[in-house]
Amino acid sequence: MDRLLTLFRTRLALRTATIILLIVGLLGMGFLFLAVQMRASSEQRVQYTRLEELLSTVERTTQIACFLGDRQLAGEVADGLLSNRIVSEVRIVQNSGEVLADSRSSSDSQEAKSIMRAVHSPFEANAQLCQITLVPDQQRIDAIVSEASRFLAMVLLLQLAGLGLCVVVVVVRFVTRPITGIAHRLSELEVETGHKLQAPRGNHHDEIGQLVASVNAMIDHLMTSLSEERRLRLEREIEERRYRTIFDNVEAGIFELDSEGRVIVANSAFRRLFQLEDTFDPHQQAVVLSELASEGGPTFEELAARDSEAGRARQWEMALGSGVLKRWVNILLSRLEEGRLQGVAHDITERKLATDAAERLALTDPLTGLGNRLGLERRLAVIARHHRLHPECHHAFVVLDFDHFKSINDTYGHQAGDTVLEHVAGLLSGLITQRDYLARLGGDEFVIVLDRQERREQVATLLTHFVELLDDPIMIDDTVQIRMGASIGVALLGVDTDDVQEAMHFADQAMYRAKRAGRNTWRFHGESLTSRC
Repeated sequence: MDRLLTLFRTRLALRTATIILLIVGLLGMGFLFLAVQMRASSEQRVQYTRLEELLSTVERTTQIACFLGDRQLAGEVADGLLSNRIVSEVRIVQNSGEVLADSRSSSDSQEAKSIMRAVHSPFEANAQLCQITLVPDQQRIDAIVSEASRFLAMVLLLQLAGLGLCVVVVVVRFVTRPITGIAHRLSELEVETGHKLQAPRGNHHDEIGQLVASVNAMIDHLMTSLSEERRLRLEREIEERRYRTIFDNVEAGIFELDSEGRVIVANSAFRRLFQLEDTFDPHQQAVVLSELASEGGPTFEELAARDSEAGRARQWEMALGSGVLKRWVNILLSRLEEGRLQGVAHDITERKLATDAAERLALTDPLTGLGNRLGLERRLAVIARHHRLHPECHHAFVVLDFDHFKSINDTYGHQAGDTVLEHVAGLLSGLITQRDYLARLGGDEFVIVLDRQERREQVATLLTHFVELLDDPIMIDDTVQIRMGASIGVALLGVDTDDVQEAMHFADQAMYRAKRAGRNTWRFHGESLTSRC
């Protein structure tokens, strides 16, 4: 039974034949039932029609027997009717009630519907003489009907069986068998060699031929896809080898990070750059990129923010180590996929040092090593921002211009003048703190920015000490001594004004008042306040 069920599930021909036979059988039984019913009804009508015809045949003789009242002739008519097997009883009765004939067959018969007919005079059509009653033999009629029905049923069953068998043969021969053959050939087909199916004979232009054509088209598409896949796989292998060569030998550090900033892939250059051991395995040792930097590295929040911005990249400059061993690394990070970043790291220590040196050179006076005009402008910008945030903190701006400096250059030469400027720069540098700023704007003009300074008394004390130091002669050589004097102007940011440029202007005006006052002295702008920072 299980094997039969398995065959039924796996064999299309068996399943199709079974379904067809089942459908034909059900339809055949229905049609057979209807045909038998119709045949039986028809046969009943035929037999009763025969009885009517029999009565019509003996009607003339019966008229004579009834007109004459001849019992013998009436009996012969009755016996003649009884000779028919489907008649079981005949009665001929006159209108007066006299029975002329009453004959029955010897076999017992079921009660059936009688057939009665009036018998008229042979000479007067409207004069009824008697009545003849004919009782059919219902058993005999039923037997005849059954025999006719059985014959019809046998014919129909044979016809249905033949039709079902023909349909099964046609389906198996022209549908399931070709499909089964295609399935077997398809299972043995070597697609990678380009072999194709052949349509069964006689099926080139029908649905099975279209199925074979579709399968062959699919094979062509599959061959194209396989060829393209092999080509892409070969290219990918070449690219992987090329990438691996670059990854292992490039001087730039190449690495990948997860969403939490942990290093998950790193090449040799990255290990060398960040001083990791050659045996470093990212899968066994969890290293966070930001922990490798002493300053400037990306935080976890920055990495998470960058990971959500696909297609964009960002750079950081990270410091490694400290002091003279401090090195700088530039890293470029971009999103590789969700939760994964890729990056490239370059050692930019020399470039960073060169940039810092160039910036210092751009902001430094080459003679004295102090800040220059550009450096002062940047410092003033920082002070302006700080003062806007903390207006209670004050700063002192001091402008110095040395008296009769031009005569030193004219008398002793520019080298002597440079010596004097270097000497004065050294004196000023020794008077200020690390938070203060000292700049030479050009020639003999100097500016001091005293950070968080508001008291004139403190500034006056510093300037008094400077003038005392400046009063000592400056030795140019064994024979030349130069004495210097300075005119100094002072303005207090947050006291005299809240504008940085205006404070510088006030200090410059105060310096010119000092010159007009006799030189080698200082002047303040405005009055001092008592607030402190």
